[in-house]
Amino acid sequence: MNQLALVNHNGNMDNDMAPIAPAGGYDPKVTPMSIATISSGFEKGDFLVREEKGQRVYFDFFEEAFNYIAYKGYIRMSKEDEMEWMDTMNNVHASVKGGMKYNTGKLLMVLYRPIPEAQS
Repeated sequence: MNQLALVNHNGNMDNDMAPIAPAGGYDPKVTPMSIATISSGFEKGDFLVREEKGQRVYFDFFEEAFNYIAYKGYIRMSKEDEMEWMDTMNNVHASVKGGMKYNTGKLLMVLYRPIPEAQS
């Protein structure tokens, strides 16, 4: 059950920060998807949500950032898929000679949303 708040369906706090998609819950080779990330370490706001079409929204609190993106239908990837995306993004950033031009922050969470077939 996906929820906007950071509590489980019984109303109790969990150790995990967000609902997690089951491993194998989607197949990126078959299901088109959009990803979003939550990062920290910025001057404009402590947390940054990056989503489709390059939209960036800054927040002062993690809960606000998470609720914003969860309300749009994004859910957290499985731990394995999330780590693969994080490794990929870190390698891409590290490949830029002389370092990235802009502050990329610390990547905290990768979320996804399947794209309906009519839009893909």
